[in-house]
Amino acid sequence: MDTLKIPLIYLRDKQAFRKEDGMLRLIGKPLDYAKDLKKRGFMLIHIVDTDALSGMPNNLDVYSNLTYIINVEVECAPEQKIVTKLLTLKCRVVLPPSADIAAMKEKKLLVAKIPSGYNGDAEGFHDVLLEDADDESVRRFATFGKRVIIYEKDELKVKGKMKEKIFGIITSS
Repeated sequence: MDTLKIPLIYLRDKQAFRKEDGMLRLIGKPLDYAKDLKKRGFMLIHIVDTDALSGMPNNLDVYSNLTYIINVEVECAPEQKIVTKLLTLKCRVVLPPSADIAAMKEKKLLVAKIPSGYNGDAEGFHDVLLEDADDESVRRFATFGKRVIIYEKDELKVKGKMKEKIFGIITSS
């Protein structure tokens, strides 16, 4: 299977942004951008919801429409109200591995964002997003049966057979 390319966007105040030179640049309406990505062949968008990371559920209605067009995974704060709503809308939810997920039923939609130096196994999460991927971290989580997602910046650090273990790569475009 080919490695999935996953474009990264930021969501704030119901608008989509791209990060360029450390600054957020407006792309426009998330729905319009998602339609364009779908036409270009993308199957999944990675969204950093800056409002939801602050615990504010401002953008939840946006996801209701997005999930009819394309699959989305959303980085948010591990707040029950936000996470429950995203899971109800069939969004993949990206949380720290320390988040309390025991009561969550949609385990296949949970992605653990693994910080550098983390030595747990992300139990209960279906997929992992490695913040600082290398051959060893990819091998380790693939051994645990996790689908592994990495950032484009780490792609060259993963070599040989370990590249085959990568499910997706988050790209800036």
